[in-house]
Amino acid sequence: MAAATALAVGTQATSSMILDGDFENIEFSGEIHNGHLVVEGILANQAAIDNIPVGIYVLETDGTVVKCNQAAISAWGRTPALGASEKYCGAHILRYPSGEVMPHEHAPPTVVIKNGGTVRNADVICEQPNGHRLLALVNIFPIRNHHGEVVGGVNVFRHNTSKSVPGLNA
Repeated sequence: MAAATALAVGTQATSSMILDGDFENIEFSGEIHNGHLVVEGILANQAAIDNIPVGIYVLETDGTVVKCNQAAISAWGRTPALGASEKYCGAHILRYPSGEVMPHEHAPPTVVIKNGGTVRNADVICEQPNGHRLLALVNIFPIRNHHGEVVGGVNVFRHNTSKSVPGLNA
């Protein structure tokens, strides 16, 4: 029974791990207090995540966006209503690389929150309210409590300049 409850051992995320894309054994942690996610480590320090020049945002298990950094706001072209009605992403519209609209509830963070896995190096088009689009390379991780249960998710994304997508005004 002890083997069934053992947790994978990783390393608590740091800004250098995020910047370097060192995602192999990265972990994010948090706890639920009064029904809401309270993140730990680097995600708890708003100034620290604002100083990381890649988009970062945090979701509760119902998909509510509760925290983001300035790079995410810049990519989205808007400031989301944190902790309110924003679900799964702060982008105005998400699109598959084909250009088709991706419902927010089908966005990659949904998979992570529902099954506790990760989504690595997936392409998603973020469309801003002004119609500008950028291709984002997303890496999404579960946020786990000290018992190993998924209590949220975090998306770390950057502008993917390595691919050309027809009709994309990168």
